[in-house]
Amino acid sequence: MPVDGPLSAWLTEHLGDPGPFVLDRLSGGNSNETLLLRSPTARRILRRPPHDAIDPSAHDMAREHTLLTALAQTDVPAPAPLALIDDPAVVPAPALVMEAAEGHALLWDLPGDRVADAATLTGIGEAVMDALGALHRADWRAAGLDGFGRPDGFLDRQVGRWTRQLDRYRVRELPWHAEIASWLAAHQPADGEPGILHGDFHLDNCLVTLGEPPAVAAIIDWEMATIGDPLLDVGLFLGFWGDERPATPAMPKVQAVTRGAGAPGRAVLAARYEEASGRSLEHLDWYMTLAFWKLATIVEGAYAQFLAGALTTPYARDLEHDVPRLLEEAATFAGLR
Repeated sequence: MPVDGPLSAWLTEHLGDPGPFVLDRLSGGNSNETLLLRSPTARRILRRPPHDAIDPSAHDMAREHTLLTALAQTDVPAPAPLALIDDPAVVPAPALVMEAAEGHALLWDLPGDRVADAATLTGIGEAVMDALGALHRADWRAAGLDGFGRPDGFLDRQVGRWTRQLDRYRVRELPWHAEIASWLAAHQPADGEPGILHGDFHLDNCLVTLGEPPAVAAIIDWEMATIGDPLLDVGLFLGFWGDERPATPAMPKVQAVTRGAGAPGRAVLAARYEEASGRSLEHLDWYMTLAFWKLATIVEGAYAQFLAGALTTPYARDLEHDVPRLLEEAATFAGLR
């Protein structure tokens, strides 16, 4: 759609680009909306909050701008921020303009005629572990992120916080939820060194280039990021990885391409991450359990909105089954079933 009026004038002034500008939607829903911002001379990305946010606190574009500005001082592959639009006369809520990184967000398969063979899947897995290792070894204090999160007692807060959140929109009984919460509390590992936690780290939040070898051009969608225990990112990613999952997994499209024949196992990628990050994954099963339990708790809120008629997307509808399946997989990670 063409951009005109105050937004067009603002972009020209702050980007030094006379336009004209066009916006094309790339994604929507309950994540921040991501749009391609085109002009005759450049392609950029504009991100803004959705109209139907489940949790408004997760859609603070000024916060995302702060994080991306800090990451630009590191070797973490992330889009470079270009401008924060925070004038209410221009946009109803702050929006972020950033560079458009190249690469593919992978779900079911590889682009074009690329075959998801063992060598390619190994290369993708290693590249993602290297990028995640770079994120988790980044010096967040030196990058100016003091105050960006509350790392002290991060793990201690998780079970109580997300249980209380579920209580605010509980619409059904969820088998395994309480049992997993008790197991997490009883087996919680000691706090490690805090780091930057992406908070929603899976393959389609990475833009992957498929050269020889594959590489991560950019990690994207930072709205859940904080300073905390970064191993939760590893737990989520490796929980979704590979062919060790059930025949009917939760959220089947997420990292589906990695369930192809010849994908390296979780243990192989865990070792790669340990080398890249300098962190131990001794308690990986605990972090996979927490990651899936927490995700199930959060997205149950979207299912509650579906039942109330506030969300009508296939994604929200499918949570009827995906949330229980996430909890079943979490219970398996914990050795409870």
